[in-house]
Amino acid sequence: MSIEINNLEHVYNPGSVFEHAALKGIDLSIPEHEVTAIIGQTGSGKSTLVQHLNGLLIPSAGTLDICGFHIQPLLKIKDVKELRRKVGLVFQFPEYQLFEETIEKDIAFGPKNFGTEEAEANELVKKVLPLVGLDESYLNRSPFELSGGQKRRVAIAGILVLQPEILVLDEPTAGLDPKGAKEMMSLFARLNKEQNITVLLVTHDMEHVMRYCQNVIVLDHGKVKHTSDVKTFFEHPEWMESIGINPPSLIRLKEMLIKAGFEIPTEAITTEALIASLKGQVKSHE
Repeated sequence: MSIEINNLEHVYNPGSVFEHAALKGIDLSIPEHEVTAIIGQTGSGKSTLVQHLNGLLIPSAGTLDICGFHIQPLLKIKDVKELRRKVGLVFQFPEYQLFEETIEKDIAFGPKNFGTEEAEANELVKKVLPLVGLDESYLNRSPFELSGGQKRRVAIAGILVLQPEILVLDEPTAGLDPKGAKEMMSLFARLNKEQNITVLLVTHDMEHVMRYCQNVIVLDHGKVKHTSDVKTFFEHPEWMESIGINPPSLIRLKEMLIKAGFEIPTEAITTEALIASLKGQVKSHE
């Protein structure tokens, strides 16, 4: 069953001089068991949108149906704790999720909050640490002594230990070096493929969108501007240009070749397809 969002609106500080409509009539059907990117400029409503998915924000108008929960304005969510177990949200700033004295206590907090005995919770922590590239030497360290990238890994581990059905990631590779970012994205792709976890990825990194995602949602000033599969999205670089986002390097190369006079098919959005389309044209451009 897909995630259904109908006419969703969210207004911050309604009725005050600071009133701001962050979401304006959002209609979406997001496939389950796939990786979907949510992109847009800063202020487009991406973070506001994903915070509705586990009940952190309640709609000003409209409805959401997710994991068997129906969310609507002025209606208290029954068993919101269970919703947040099923829909794990990793914030853009990991510090928002870290509060315990040690990493072990921080990651174990979620399972213990759901009634898991301390010993069992600590075993779950040890199992999830390697997934995010950490080892048991980190267990007794304070999360506040870590680098930004390490804090992000701990925050992700604190969500994964609950075995969510949907994993929502707000800029999950921020603060990571290229190697760490690749490891994290490979982990999310593996969780999607091997455990059928639905992954929603808020990101500005179009290289990650192209390599790891199946679908793209574009937000602009609180509205849905485009929705499509990844292939169709990258066949239209003007969509990225219209919201001020740089295309991935392969798409930029393709556009440069077209401007240089090469005939490149619209659907050529992989390295192999680009090379194939250039065969036979190179000599005529020497």
